[in-house]
Amino acid sequence: MDEKTTGSWLIHHTQRLQRVDSQRGYERTFKAGKAGILLSAISADKQSVLSSERVEALASAANINTLFELPELLRTLKERDVIDQSSNGISVLGITTQSTLLHTAKIFDALDPSPRELASVQLAEAASNAPINMREALDIGDQLQLPAALARQVIEEAADIGFVDSEPLSGDDRLLFNGNIFRRDDPSKVKKVLDSLADSEQRMLSEVTSALQKRGCLEVSDVKRMLGGPLFDKVMAVGFFDLNVVSNSREETGFVTLPSAFRKYSTSMVEDAFDLAKAFVSSITYGMTMSSSSRGKIDLVSALLRTLIRGEPIGPVPAIAEDYKILELKGVVQVAPGRKNGRSGPMMTLLKKEVGELALQVLLQGDASEHSLDALPSAAVTRYRGPEENQQRARKKQLQHSPQATNDILRVLRTTGR
Repeated sequence: MDEKTTGSWLIHHTQRLQRVDSQRGYERTFKAGKAGILLSAISADKQSVLSSERVEALASAANINTLFELPELLRTLKERDVIDQSSNGISVLGITTQSTLLHTAKIFDALDPSPRELASVQLAEAASNAPINMREALDIGDQLQLPAALARQVIEEAADIGFVDSEPLSGDDRLLFNGNIFRRDDPSKVKKVLDSLADSEQRMLSEVTSALQKRGCLEVSDVKRMLGGPLFDKVMAVGFFDLNVVSNSREETGFVTLPSAFRKYSTSMVEDAFDLAKAFVSSITYGMTMSSSSRGKIDLVSALLRTLIRGEPIGPVPAIAEDYKILELKGVVQVAPGRKNGRSGPMMTLLKKEVGELALQVLLQGDASEHSLDALPSAAVTRYRGPEENQQRARKKQLQHSPQATNDILRVLRTTGR
């Protein structure tokens, strides 16, 4: 496994560890992942200087404790020579997402991770290709020379924490998998799933897939109507489709995309970047479809994105101060007062060029077209919940009703070559 992939899994694992009461046994994973999350939040394509107040705000938005965690994480990043601290604030080197993942992996390695932590990363990668059973999972422990009892404990912890998803089989056996199974655009896996369904289910699933290929995304209520509740729950629980949720103070709205919609770029090693790009696409599309001309309606999205990618600010229009808060919190853009063409007001600058480039490709190639996101809320998007978190919710719902429905698909995927 290369360092970028390792870095991605460390950030993935850290996000799961933040949801449990104790990180015991995974302290090095947690520290390295937190350092990577912080670096992603505070870095831009070019070297920049951030005030202490801005660093604390971005850290807080990234769920980093500014009193206990932030000082130590800054020291760690300084030791890697990617930041410098002075009386003026924090100076950060120009960092891309892939560079962030490399630094995350190197920090992890320098912390001398335990065999348990190494096994958890290897396990997640193996389960992202196709579901694996307990014997195959235990083989990973053997390769890392873990005692059998510890290997089984690592597998149990991985399922409990959420490093991998788990479905019970007969006896004490289980299938382990995660949400990346369908992200690698493997037609054989899709075919296996279709072949396992009844003729009517195959037809409905094919119709939805075709519609998504043409339109990029569909409102979740339309997909539920087209599939019916039971089939919708079944395929969402294993990640066959991605559910993206945008929300504001008034409402929460979901839309469905194909996991391979970002297939030219989408691998597990850049999973975090795609959530940023999807959030960016959502916010930009809101400006295209929902914002009025007086607020700053986007008419020429390609020209707007190219301006941002060139490093030039856009604005000033009132909408900028309201519609891109989620991107500000994630450190993707910076909003500040400015003047242009004799007008003054809020202006926006893109801090992460690669995110803008990906959003431009998706919008221009039809993977998220203007008309397909008309279900976005009629107020500014202030929160984005990505596909994997939504898949976890779908699985919990599925387990309350019929675990066998999920198992049917997972067992089929077991026959797909890895």
